[in-house]
Amino acid sequence: MIMSKPLYRQIAETIEKKIRSGELDVEDVLPTEQSLQEIYNVSRVTVRKALELLEKQGLLVRIKGSGTYVKCNSAKHDAFQLKGFEENITSQGRVASTKVIHFQLEQAQPVIAKHLKIEVGTLIYSIIRIRTIDDEPEILEQSYMPLSLFHDLSIKVMQTSKYHYIEKQKGYQISLSRQDLKPVLATSIVAKHLNIETNYPILCLRSTSELVNGEIFEYSIQYLRGFQYRFEYIARRGLE
Repeated sequence: MIMSKPLYRQIAETIEKKIRSGELDVEDVLPTEQSLQEIYNVSRVTVRKALELLEKQGLLVRIKGSGTYVKCNSAKHDAFQLKGFEENITSQGRVASTKVIHFQLEQAQPVIAKHLKIEVGTLIYSIIRIRTIDDEPEILEQSYMPLSLFHDLSIKVMQTSKYHYIEKQKGYQISLSRQDLKPVLATSIVAKHLNIETNYPILCLRSTSELVNGEIFEYSIQYLRGFQYRFEYIARRGLE
């Protein structure tokens, strides 16, 4: 038997579609709870649960004594410009921060070794970070980096700018990142860290990053909520 979605979730999705489509713009005020009750013919409890869900997802902000507003625009990521997360977010006037929740040395398993082009069993760093925008969790990142390139890598470094460390402290020159982006459903673990529900649709970005000499310095898997972060692609037609 296929269970229908709860009413509050249906209402939340309807409002979310209006925000995504531009029907509701940034800083627009939503109708009052009473008006939403009448519009959707539901109880106040249902309306509140829908608004709380959207607020939790970073789409709405409630200001006491004023009303409920559409939150500010998503931070933009230019897919053709290789920038660090903090560099990209702060350049748009937003507040970026990073929390390291896992950091250890381990032996590379076959799949990871293949991506890093190293021997199975080679020592690598296994790192998990939560990246936030304006204090809202937006990205859960699992990174693998070879010990041979980064003997002094630390939690402190990974709480700040990884690219700054690689280029300024280590003196390496970053060349490119090969990326694969696809939609997935959040597992219970990913959902917990990103403050969303299990099976919520998110994006998974897998990246293999290289130095100018062709050596791979990182393989990463990022799970993105997409509430405050969007990708921008600009296609140019080549001259014949």
